[in-house]
Amino acid sequence: MERPTHTALIDGATAESVGYAELLVRVLAQAEQFREAGLRHGDRVGILGVNSLPYAVSLLALAELGAIAVPKNTRLHHAELSTNLQDAGIAALIADSAHRDSATALADELSVTRRFLLDGTAAGWQSLDRAAADAPAAGLAATPLPDGVHGEATSTILYTSGTTGKAKGCMLAQRTWVGYAQNMTGSLRMSGEDTYLAFLPFFHIAGLGLLHSQLILGGTVVTQAAADPAQMHAAVARHGVTIVMVVPGISNAFATHPEAAPAGTSTLRLLVSVVGLESQEVVEATRNRLGVEFMGIYGQTESGTKSTWATQDQVAADPATYGRVMPSLSYRLVDQNDDDVAPGEPGELLLRGSTVMQGYWNRPDATAETLKGGWHHTGDVFVLQAGGTLRMVDRTKYLIKTGGENVYPQEVENVLKLHPEVADVAVAGIPDPQWGETVKAFVIARPGVELTRAELDAAVRAQVAGYKAPRFIEFVDEIPRNVSGKILKNELTARPTDESQRVTKQEER
Repeated sequence: MERPTHTALIDGATAESVGYAELLVRVLAQAEQFREAGLRHGDRVGILGVNSLPYAVSLLALAELGAIAVPKNTRLHHAELSTNLQDAGIAALIADSAHRDSATALADELSVTRRFLLDGTAAGWQSLDRAAADAPAAGLAATPLPDGVHGEATSTILYTSGTTGKAKGCMLAQRTWVGYAQNMTGSLRMSGEDTYLAFLPFFHIAGLGLLHSQLILGGTVVTQAAADPAQMHAAVARHGVTIVMVVPGISNAFATHPEAAPAGTSTLRLLVSVVGLESQEVVEATRNRLGVEFMGIYGQTESGTKSTWATQDQVAADPATYGRVMPSLSYRLVDQNDDDVAPGEPGELLLRGSTVMQGYWNRPDATAETLKGGWHHTGDVFVLQAGGTLRMVDRTKYLIKTGGENVYPQEVENVLKLHPEVADVAVAGIPDPQWGETVKAFVIARPGVELTRAELDAAVRAQVAGYKAPRFIEFVDEIPRNVSGKILKNELTARPTDESQRVTKQEER
């Protein structure tokens, strides 16, 4: 072990910390506890909890055992959790005390008898707080890995957010996290000298991938359980945090928070957020208010890693850019026949590399479709720009087909976002008896302004073809998003549409 005393993990809630030697002891001890409870290689284990040091230890212990972690979004409805965990066929359930009641109900419903508690004790639950002294490092370190535990073994099943349909379980191999770490060194310049604030939840590909990456690189991870900007800035000051990743919805509050250290006085060097979804105000506040570098990223659970990254200068020069593809990934832009398109022409992004998922759990047909020809079909349409950067056009799954014409919602969203009185916007297709589908925009106006549908209609038509202009505009108070910042368009399209939302009478095309 190269850095036995270097701090590996710090629990943001309790301030407990462990070095790499002690972390190894705890992981091996917990893996042995799982074995004694009857868990074996290939067993799926559900996890329900917030980011913490014990949660991270359990993830590593399951990997040591060769069991498959199934971390779950704690915000999901009971029925959604039950469906996902039943689909995974879990053999055990791990929970923290805050989610023990809901986990108990799930375990009872699914007849899961192996139940492990990350913190504290409770009747019917086996505690995972075994003392490190009970597991001498020398003895446990000699324990051989079970047969089948290697880079190609499945490590984790992460269920997709389900923004376009039923959630599917993405199977990620042990090797995924090595490729993820390679990408982080090549893009974010993450290293063993960094301290990463683990705010993004471990049930998310970005949160889980950054946890593994920083530990693989020998750096420090500080867990953060809540989306609280004040707590996050306090953690930066207390633990010398150098990298924070946020998502839209918390990014502006973090970048402009009054308790942020003055520019040039903090250990923080990098703020990462979601490229294409982040506002220019956040980019500017990161540079001017915090005095640190901004970087934007894009990715999918299926790719097993962040897929592209854009630097602060690239975003400043072109707010619509998605930057370059990560170093460990090969990519293509293709048409509907999977033929390569010419530079400057829109095409679906295909990815190939060591991080890409092995497939969807129990979904061979969906796996064959998504991984057709050995390439991950992202469903996202991009254009290759001069200089080698990518600009997203939109998701193929959100494509609006209206009167024989194709409309990519994000293109319309980008135009509406330029309006000075628009705070946020989403565009989606809704059924239309004449045209098949028509375009509808959901707009949040900035406080205290009078914004009309006619004004927005004129702004769109001034920049794009008339058939792309929204025929309906609904003014809303909130755009629903999932934890990764993606717009939940299925929730928007489920809202009623009436004639009061129509921009003008339907015109001839």
